[in-house]
Amino acid sequence: MERIKSLNFAFNLFLTYCFFSPILSIWGWKAFAGFSIGMIGAELSWFMLNEDAVKIKNGKFRFAAFGAIKRYVVFSIALLIAFSSFSIEGFFSTFIGLEMLTLTLFTSSYLFNDLESKGGFR
Repeated sequence: MERIKSLNFAFNLFLTYCFFSPILSIWGWKAFAGFSIGMIGAELSWFMLNEDAVKIKNGKFRFAAFGAIKRYVVFSIALLIAFSSFSIEGFFSTFIGLEMLTLTLFTSSYLFNDLESKGGFR
């Protein structure tokens, strides 16, 4: 079941990328490339977040804190690449791509179904 949830979120991120990438390509190749780098960073962050969830379930909280630092490093590297390689439009589209992870996590149907089964959203 855990593998299905992981695939579901990764697929949601991919569908989000497929929806927004043509829209951002209207503003040029720098915005498209920056958004692509941001989405790659979001995918990497998602896989690291899954590893941290497993570590927390096993009671290894100290290693989970190190995972948070790794996610921030990925976030920073992606923004640094965009800032040094592209113009400001590429930088902002990279930030938007990185924030798609947060959007996908909080708008996932799995989370809504989970909250409904626990008595939420009434």
